[in-house]
Amino acid sequence: MKKLLKKPLKKILIKAGLKIDPAKQYLYSSVPPYKLITNLTEEELLSLMRHEAHRIEKSIYNDIFDSKFNIYNEKAKRIKEICKELERRDTDKGEPTLVWAKQILAAFNDLKSNFIEPYSKAPQSYDLSKAQEYVDFVQQRRSVRVWHDKQPSKDELEALADQCIDAARWAPSSGNRQPWQFKVLTEQQDKDLLKKIKEEHCTSAPLLIFIGMDRRLYGSLSLKQFETALYIDAGAAIMNMVGTAQSTGMGTCWNHFGRDMIDSREVNKKIYLNFCEHMAIPDYIEPVAILAIGAPAYMPPTPARVNVQSLKIV
Repeated sequence: MKKLLKKPLKKILIKAGLKIDPAKQYLYSSVPPYKLITNLTEEELLSLMRHEAHRIEKSIYNDIFDSKFNIYNEKAKRIKEICKELERRDTDKGEPTLVWAKQILAAFNDLKSNFIEPYSKAPQSYDLSKAQEYVDFVQQRRSVRVWHDKQPSKDELEALADQCIDAARWAPSSGNRQPWQFKVLTEQQDKDLLKKIKEEHCTSAPLLIFIGMDRRLYGSLSLKQFETALYIDAGAAIMNMVGTAQSTGMGTCWNHFGRDMIDSREVNKKIYLNFCEHMAIPDYIEPVAILAIGAPAYMPPTPARVNVQSLKIV
């Protein structure tokens, strides 16, 4: 059983002067800093549950479930403990990802027959022409910085924001963590909090969506503060949002709002702290971007792009 204890975990625990029964490591998170499940927040529990269920399901696709059964059995035990803890806290039993994880748990002894085959769909037929249709749509995207005098109503903008966030949640995320957090801004007084840190085209946009990532949901193989996958997960969600807004005829502008920019000046730090205080953004949220959305006054000229061949590594 001692071999089941991951080396990184064992090293960290020894260094920290902690001891753990190798047979009970499922009572702890499987990612740094390896907290007891009972000490995790509800958001951390649900994310860890999704991560472990994802790994179990993925093992079938990679044909390693049987050869690494002990590893996935441990993950199943961890999910059971998480479910117990969530039930103890009166978490909504209908929470979609909780229902999904329980389905995987119930089908654990024969995942292929009891979960994957019943819930899978037949693939679409291959059609290369569809690729060009999508590329044509993508080519129409512009970073809009001049807004039309006439804009949708506040209710319409908020409805669009919900649609964008709906699209964002269907983006892929590393380990199925689903770590995104959004803040919708339609009131000018809220957008004005970003003055002197963001440009006029951002603060004057009819709709702003702050995109942040929950740092608590990430562990790191390199034991740094958090995984670089955090930014990849954010980017995937943002592009889904951009495409959704574009499909309605609205213009968008993806504005960088990361720590490097915030920490580059003392005034930026103060503005960001004030923004977080007023917008109730917790300190564990890692800022990534602000998406500006609105009806464009015009679509800017098409920017040049390098040739496809020059992007290929040969």
